[in-house]
Amino acid sequence: MPLPSLHPVGASFPRANGAQLAAGSAAYVDDLRPAGLLFGAVLRAGRPHARILRIDTRRAERLKGVACVLTGHDIPVNAYGPLLQDQPVLCTDKVRYEGDPVVALCAESWAAAAEAARLVRVEYEDLPVVSDPEEAIRPGSPLLHEAHPTGNLVLEWKIRRGNLDAGFAEADLIVEERYQSRTQEHASIETHICMAEVDANGRLAVHVSSQTPYQIRFNVSRVLKLPIARVRVLSASAGGGFGGKHEPMLEPLAALCALKTGRPVKFRMTREEEFTASTIRHSLAMDYKTGVTRDGRITARRLRLLLDGGAYCSYGETTASKAALMGAGPYRVPNLHVDSLLTYTNNGIAGAVRGFGVTQTTYACECHMDTIARRLEMDPLDFRRRNAMQAGDAAHSGDVIRSCGFAEALDAATREVNWGAIGGGRTSPCGRKRRGRGLAAMIYPVGFTAAANPSGAFARVNEDATLTIYTGCADVGQGAHVILRQIAAEELGVDLESVHIVTGDTDLAPLDLGSVASRVTHIGGNAVRRAVAKAKGFLLRKAAQMIEAAEEDLEIADGKIAVKGAPDRCRTLPEVALKCHRDGEIPIAEGAYNPPGLHLDKTTGQGKPYDCYVFAAHAAEVEVDMDTGECRVLQLAAAHDVGRAVNPMNVEGQIEGGSLQGYGFGMLERIRYKGGIAQNPNLHDYLIPTALDGPARMKPIIVETEEPTGPFGAKGVAEPALNPTTPAILNAIYDAVGARITDLPATPEAVLRAMGMINGRH
Repeated sequence: MPLPSLHPVGASFPRANGAQLAAGSAAYVDDLRPAGLLFGAVLRAGRPHARILRIDTRRAERLKGVACVLTGHDIPVNAYGPLLQDQPVLCTDKVRYEGDPVVALCAESWAAAAEAARLVRVEYEDLPVVSDPEEAIRPGSPLLHEAHPTGNLVLEWKIRRGNLDAGFAEADLIVEERYQSRTQEHASIETHICMAEVDANGRLAVHVSSQTPYQIRFNVSRVLKLPIARVRVLSASAGGGFGGKHEPMLEPLAALCALKTGRPVKFRMTREEEFTASTIRHSLAMDYKTGVTRDGRITARRLRLLLDGGAYCSYGETTASKAALMGAGPYRVPNLHVDSLLTYTNNGIAGAVRGFGVTQTTYACECHMDTIARRLEMDPLDFRRRNAMQAGDAAHSGDVIRSCGFAEALDAATREVNWGAIGGGRTSPCGRKRRGRGLAAMIYPVGFTAAANPSGAFARVNEDATLTIYTGCADVGQGAHVILRQIAAEELGVDLESVHIVTGDTDLAPLDLGSVASRVTHIGGNAVRRAVAKAKGFLLRKAAQMIEAAEEDLEIADGKIAVKGAPDRCRTLPEVALKCHRDGEIPIAEGAYNPPGLHLDKTTGQGKPYDCYVFAAHAAEVEVDMDTGECRVLQLAAAHDVGRAVNPMNVEGQIEGGSLQGYGFGMLERIRYKGGIAQNPNLHDYLIPTALDGPARMKPIIVETEEPTGPFGAKGVAEPALNPTTPAILNAIYDAVGARITDLPATPEAVLRAMGMINGRH
């Protein structure tokens, strides 16, 4: 592919490591095999709720090849968590879900470690199990965390905007519905894995496959009571993340084993452990009540969202807040009340998953919008247009939306599926199969809710005017590093091949919060751009001396620094860069970005929780078999407002991958629990979509707007890509057969049940 010379932003470039990934030659943590390597295993509870009476590790310790056995009493600070430190590294007094870790050990082989874990004896007293969120918050329900001040109610987010009673009084029609979403496993190809080793000076090096290496460093240092300077985290290639590699799972255990044995130690989760012991998507019960006028104007909306957080808080606060703040959709709602409640249960821990709660509420909100439109006998597209947010409008938190391509996304997606050709999308019956069209839309924020979102970068201009960027942003398959290189090249005015990224080592780059929350392009990109701008200042000052011109009169173009309007008065970038280095004025600089002014009142949900918002609309056409309930997605058009598309090919890839993941969320995936125990913890009984399962035709559509807070106008696309897919398909199913799916996933049995052709529950 030809490389555009000096304007990389807006051009499509392949990822630098794409060929390695495709060929299987990229280096992963499991490829690390240092001399003396030990292998770890974790004994987990295997029961959902119990008191620990006794732990006997003697037989395991005597087994040949066992080097170290740990219990919770060996952990210096035996509690961690991103918001509440409610999660033990190893349990000592109680287990709260089946995946809770009780004993960790390492041995000379995987087999020896597994055998040693089987030899550990733990005596339990089983406790009553609570697996339903509604039951969990009733008075008298069994408590998971007795010291938590609000019992099994972890926390609550509220939005109070306008006058709800007056809004409903103004309405000509009021519609109430309940929707239920279910759990979803990240299902990364690579399971959780890490390796820790200690150097001759007693310093820890922790090799990870992580989205958040700096959070791993912080947690390891905190749990082990080590200075941060004694912990170095190195990131290898990652075989997927999707939010699952957001917080520590095995790293403190590997680190402590390495410190105790003086040898490198590797821990790796099995696929079953991924289902039973890692975090999963929150299931939500969502009650929607909306008032509208006859002409389709929304007057009021009331939401109650109940999140199953599982045994520990994890990233439940962020999920509950985003679900609340985005739950009313990309629509003007003058009178809005939202209650978003996060609960403890004895189910698996729900944490960060691509979409952070907005995936669930988008499904409910957009199906609800479709129901209202049909009750009004109004085209679902026209109903959405009637209430669509625009630039300059207030978000549901009251802050101003600076850029908004929602209307353009609606038009682009529906045009692609020929929406208006057959009234509202319905097609004619064709034998036992019916076709229908559906539409769904979305608003999504960039970054964490009203919290610090820092990212830092270093930029160094080398003697030949090539550029080295040091960043902590992890690339976990999303193509982050080519995006950051493009932003850096555009800022300096050089071609992409002149920019090199140094990453994957917490010793070399400043802190970054992580490749999560759709923040890398916007927040990480801003940090990189600022660092390069400062480094560029060295060149401009030196060139001003060399050319004998005022610095403000200079510009960089075509690889030169020249006087504006007098291009012959110039020096090449390599000449200026070399002069800087020889004069001891090294053009190296730091840049940082932390979205300014973020705040939110938790009792009203009003404030400025995010830097910017992205918008999207998906339109789907489906074919439903009336006899079997099987649904085939014939086409899906996915239009996304991403601000400026830094790398269009990368954006399209994110939209395609996210849309397929959204298909899995809505049509296939659910971890089934019985009494807190997962019934399908494997990829045979838990189905994820392949490329053959998704839409027969998928069309990603880029809608560009100019976001004033973003680097070159960019916002982001990573998480939003999956959110509207499920409701677009479900609305198309309703259009085809008149069956409304209110409980996921929409399996063939669920479709037949909604059509009234079979009885029973999921």
